[in-house]
Amino acid sequence: MTFKESTENDIPSMVDLLKSSLGESIVKKTDQIWDYKHRLNPFGKSYVLLAEEEEKLIGLRAFMQWKWQIGTKTWQAYRAVDTATHPDFQGKGIFKKLTLQAISTVGASQDSFIFNTPNNKSRPGYLKMGWVIVDKIKLALVPSFLYWPMVMFAKRIAIGNPISDKQLDSLCVAYNNKLAVGSLLFTPKSARYLRWRYELNPIQKYTVISGVNWYLAFYLKKHKYFNELRVAELISVNEGAEHKNIRKILLQAANEKGCLIISCVDKSLFSLRLYGSYGPQLTFRDLTNSNELQSYKEDIDNWQYQLGDLELF
Repeated sequence: MTFKESTENDIPSMVDLLKSSLGESIVKKTDQIWDYKHRLNPFGKSYVLLAEEEEKLIGLRAFMQWKWQIGTKTWQAYRAVDTATHPDFQGKGIFKKLTLQAISTVGASQDSFIFNTPNNKSRPGYLKMGWVIVDKIKLALVPSFLYWPMVMFAKRIAIGNPISDKQLDSLCVAYNNKLAVGSLLFTPKSARYLRWRYELNPIQKYTVISGVNWYLAFYLKKHKYFNELRVAELISVNEGAEHKNIRKILLQAANEKGCLIISCVDKSLFSLRLYGSYGPQLTFRDLTNSNELQSYKEDIDNWQYQLGDLELF
């Protein structure tokens, strides 16, 4: 078995391997989606390592590039995302070999780390390879159905996404500068990132609404017995003045879509809510030789995240 870094010419065979290994699901496996995640990502092209046996592709491991920031220091990060092993070669440790080899390559830059939110089936394998569990992602759960009587008789708010790239970049600069004053770990935002992550996303349908000084992205998540309105991104400058209208917009959307629950990471947005560790478990793999990241891999309260920064896509 040999390893090599992927090229554009490998994309069709990688997509075929994902289909044969994982099958088709709600999220389709296409060249377009692969390009969106791994080549068009504004943080940079993903690191993708392939395993071959007699020139046959038998495994792949993809680390999507990401950026996190503490103060004025930007950290190179990777999201451990797509992985696949050919059905004829499963159970032979190829996933582990690929992952450890990929770690040794991307970890050559000392100031870097890997993060992801693996499911219960894959999490034990990551922990054996040096990942640690930070905590479950904290969410505010808002019982939006309690607001329905008020929303039904309220004047409907006109919504749209009129913010220009220039205005959005200015908003992101103000947002990044505000967070950089503290010592929390956050993903720096830009117009290019937000357009890519939400508006051009072929995997998940987002509703994006904006004003001059705020940007909001949410989507409908269907459960067996109820619908949820999930806020993936909320960026604002003057929270006191803008959150009032944002609350109305979210409640209006929840009412129209029949959502009993609104979920978001901002616990100050709604006063009537539950707040706690309700999200998936965040895991972390430090690739540095220092103790700079110690508090961030031990305490999720040191992370200033949006749900869109962490959830799988």
